[in-house]
Amino acid sequence: MRGLEHTDPREAGRFRLLARAGSGGMAVVYLGRSAGGRAAAVKMMHADLAGDQEHRARFRREVAATRAVGGLYGPGMLDADPDAPRPWMATEFLPAVSLRDAVRRFGPLPADAVRSLAAGLAEALTLIHRAGYVHLDLKPANVLLTADGPRVIDFGIVGERRPDGTVPGTPAGSRGYMSPEQEAGAPAGPPSDVYSLGCTLTFACTGGPPGGGSPEAVIGDDLRAAIADCLRPDPAARPDPAGLAARAAPPVTGGDRTAWPPQIASEIHRQVAEMENPPAARPRLARVRMRRPVLLSGAGVLIAGGLAAGVLVLGGPGPSSGETGPDRAPRSSPAGPASSASASPSATARTRVLEFYVTGNVRLTSLTYTVNGKSTTLKNVKLPWRTAVDIPADPGSAKWRIKYRHKEGEVSYRVVVDRIMNGWGSASGNTTGESHGTS
Repeated sequence: MRGLEHTDPREAGRFRLLARAGSGGMAVVYLGRSAGGRAAAVKMMHADLAGDQEHRARFRREVAATRAVGGLYGPGMLDADPDAPRPWMATEFLPAVSLRDAVRRFGPLPADAVRSLAAGLAEALTLIHRAGYVHLDLKPANVLLTADGPRVIDFGIVGERRPDGTVPGTPAGSRGYMSPEQEAGAPAGPPSDVYSLGCTLTFACTGGPPGGGSPEAVIGDDLRAAIADCLRPDPAARPDPAGLAARAAPPVTGGDRTAWPPQIASEIHRQVAEMENPPAARPRLARVRMRRPVLLSGAGVLIAGGLAAGVLVLGGPGPSSGETGPDRAPRSSPAGPASSASASPSATARTRVLEFYVTGNVRLTSLTYTVNGKSTTLKNVKLPWRTAVDIPADPGSAKWRIKYRHKEGEVSYRVVVDRIMNGWGSASGNTTGESHGTS
């Protein structure tokens, strides 16, 4: 948790904002407190995104889903204003550590803890699906370990189920934790979340997604078999969450049902103390009157008030940091306090994630993708294929291009920026394809 920046708001509705709990690509999460002393996690959209109607629509869906399913296995909704100049919502503040951080810091969970985790998450999915939603982004970073058990957070890309039980196909999600049907952009239903649950439980056992290690040394045969059933390629063959919860439930002993290791319990207690004594806000800077920014036509440089704080090159090539790791999600802010403390405190340090997805019934003989002038060429590419590249946060700051060759067949592509479609297309019978755009 960090003290408030001088540019941070000091209130949202009836909540005073006391500290920063985390920051992501879409929003900042603050520790807030009501007049009656109720602690809250206040998620507020970044000011530079508030004018984007697609982001506002996503935020409204997240508010509706959180209100519908929050409480027992998710953060309970306290208040929200998705139509405010900067949309915000307040949920109960959950002193917790994310599953991702817990495993990275303290190692894989012991068997009893994995059982508690599996049963709790399966019950959470049962409630989410019963409310008419599919989460679509269940992963270790979106699971909070609290003193009362696991909670599922971040309904930023939640899908509302259609009459047939599925949500429209979209490749949005997190690499390494998406189901095969979701990764392919096909319609996804509750079994997609069950697959993601299997990936998440594998991480809890091994420290990595499926394929990154063996859980045999951590859990018994019965739970290992349950996880394997979650990971079946055929959605119809995956278990029902309610049945999975009963199957994974730890034996009743009368003790602490969550069975978190001592290090995790200590971290939860530390966060309780931090909630009661948040860090002090940083002092506000003295106001400096600046002249209106001037754009020099044709020069490609933005000069603000004559201060040499930096330049913005317009339309030119920019750097990218390459591909992300298997647990690197497209940017979305956790809806709870256990967001990574390493998140940048300033909006200028934020980036977005541009992702290329290519699917089809052929193997590509060559594939070249270019982002801001930096090209990568691959040969003999097996489909489906995808990759992700960090790009600057400013809209319009990245130019992309994709080119591919193949034998006669059908190939489709999608380009997604922070889970929002930026380009797509498909063709049958052609042996080449090319597209470009700006995000």
